[in-house]
Amino acid sequence: MKKIITKPQYFFSFLAFIMFIIGLVYKENSIELAFYGGIIDLDIWILNLFSALFFILIAVNYASLTITQKQAKKGLTITHILIQIIAIVPLIYFTITSNSSKTYEEITIMNSILLLAFVVFILATLIHLINFVTSLVTKKD
Repeated sequence: MKKIITKPQYFFSFLAFIMFIIGLVYKENSIELAFYGGIIDLDIWILNLFSALFFILIAVNYASLTITQKQAKKGLTITHILIQIIAIVPLIYFTITSNSSKTYEEITIMNSILLLAFVVFILATLIHLINFVTSLVTKKD
């Protein structure tokens, strides 16, 4: 755990790799979302590619802190990693279970969970940005 906190770029690179592999395995599937009385199919391949790209960008941010010999804030890094894991677990779960048929009520419940996960994801992103900016502007010890 200590290595993840001191070098979070490795964790997010690994997370990007996992999202790419999951997207590749479940490439033909989609997640159904209820939207104004209709159902929208969200392509898992595109969603996971976007997630992998996003995690690569986060890894690049953390790597740039290492290159500039700045240290990310430990508390914010731990918080970011934990909240990011909480946000990504529902997406991975619904990706893996995407090939089973669901009733409209199950899709509505899934929508609520994914919406909450998206809000948590945005919160994790804000924490990452705060961590990144404060680490860049603080003076080296």
